[in-house]
Amino acid sequence: MDDNGELSGKQLRVIPYLLGASSIEEGCKRARVGKATVYGWLKQESFREELYRRRKEVVDLAFETVKANVTKATETLVTHLDSEKETISIRAAEKIIGFAQRIVETEELEQKIQALEEKLKERR
Repeated sequence: MDDNGELSGKQLRVIPYLLGASSIEEGCKRARVGKATVYGWLKQESFREELYRRRKEVVDLAFETVKANVTKATETLVTHLDSEKETISIRAAEKIIGFAQRIVETEELEQKIQALEEKLKERR
């Protein structure tokens, strides 16, 4: 991070590796950056916020992909409702529908939390 609180090129380069890895340690290995360095960056608010912002973008995109396929999943489920041989496609359809339900529930909770946070700010 520079004196203006902006992230360095190295920090910006590491973020995609952290997002694509199953752990911080794995992300560090892939990015060829020491764990101590990354854990130090995680103590910096600007780095944490950028990592969180980019992680949210990835998750939002994944959620939109799931939501876009709910109709197809439902059609698959209905098509194979009476079939005994289509267990894989039915399970996939059920999972997609389940994920979509959880996404909607999560979005509703996020909206409620945001509304509560705004009310708290107004009271301060």
